[in-house]
Amino acid sequence: MGNKTTKTSLDPTLLDKLTEETGLEREVIIAWRKQYFAACKSGKMNRKNFFKFYRSLRMESDDKVKEIVNFIFTAFDRDSNGKIDFEEFLCGYAITSLGTMRQKLEYVFAIYDKDKNNSIDRKEMVRVMSAMYDLSGKSKVEYPPERCVEDVFSLIDVNNDHSLTKDEFVEGVLKNPYISDIVSPFNQ
Repeated sequence: MGNKTTKTSLDPTLLDKLTEETGLEREVIIAWRKQYFAACKSGKMNRKNFFKFYRSLRMESDDKVKEIVNFIFTAFDRDSNGKIDFEEFLCGYAITSLGTMRQKLEYVFAIYDKDKNNSIDRKEMVRVMSAMYDLSGKSKVEYPPERCVEDVFSLIDVNNDHSLTKDEFVEGVLKNPYISDIVSPFNQ
């Protein structure tokens, strides 16, 4: 009888790689892996499974988290195959929870860039902003998402081409830190 490797065991080489990439302690990675596989036996989460898993981590109602989860799923799914494996989840989690402001903003950019054309237009930003308003319970009447997006673009669209590249977005928000609270769901 040989040693049988389970889906939840972690190859030491991968564990070293994840420790380096995420900055998380080995024990934390192992604990997250256990929780991840408890929620997803196959090791690959589709949108529906990711929603359930994310929902278990948040206190808001299903209606509030549903739309933002779709955007976060897209950002975490780095290879765009419609599934999030443990490595994608952990790297996304680590960056959005523990990363530098620049790293978080690069992930936020991926959330906004729905069509993955390496730029954000106003329509893309309004969709995500609207979902973030819903998540936070912010009134869309007092300061509508459309108006907010116009204000953000007026501050950081340096070449006035009505779209934001990753550099414009990240650098613009870094130069105007108060915008971060408006555009990022990862500041809590």
